[in-house]
Amino acid sequence: MSEPMNRLHSLPPVAIGDIHGCLDLLNAAVEKFHDRHLVLLGDYVDRGPDDRGVLDRVRDLVEFGRATALMGNHDDMMIRAVLEGRSAEVWLHNGGDVTMNEYGDDHGALREDAVWMREHLQQHVIIGGTLFAHAMRPDPTGRDVDTHLWGRPDGSSPLYRLPKGVTHSVHGHTVVDEPVTAEASDGSIVWFIDTGAVHTGILTALDTASWTTTELSAH
Repeated sequence: MSEPMNRLHSLPPVAIGDIHGCLDLLNAAVEKFHDRHLVLLGDYVDRGPDDRGVLDRVRDLVEFGRATALMGNHDDMMIRAVLEGRSAEVWLHNGGDVTMNEYGDDHGALREDAVWMREHLQQHVIIGGTLFAHAMRPDPTGRDVDTHLWGRPDGSSPLYRLPKGVTHSVHGHTVVDEPVTAEASDGSIVWFIDTGAVHTGILTALDTASWTTTELSAH
């Protein structure tokens, strides 16, 4: 195995914040961390300039083993609207109209992408000692089924305890001016790294090998 492939599989991953159709920023992240496994924290669609292009890129990255892709709340809304006919109006009013316009009359491609997302996006994942989830830590009891997609770190959602041996969690969803890290009551560490790429032009990456962040831009 070549040195870059050894590095890809041996080092902890690099987490990438919410993309929202910003293909140029996703490409910048892939190029910057060309020899590292990526964990994409979700929200690939809605509001951005190239949702279809982002989904094509995410599919390639996942299928070639370069990335683990999580489900975001916008991705979940698209799946429910397109495949289940549920809450379509809510999705369209939260950026889904932009995504729909990109597909135009190509309903087959829209449905195909939604099916792929439903089958391949993970709700949350633990790699080494780190839990990755879109919005907040999942409820270990399974009763709170929405917090990992919709929760906020403003006190409205609990910061659940991590499984034994897991010391960190990394999330997107809540837009912050710069990456935020805090210590939870149990001594574990939580990160929030969504710097609102579709609005700011800045996509944040967090290297969980060194716990350092990188701001990525298309220029």
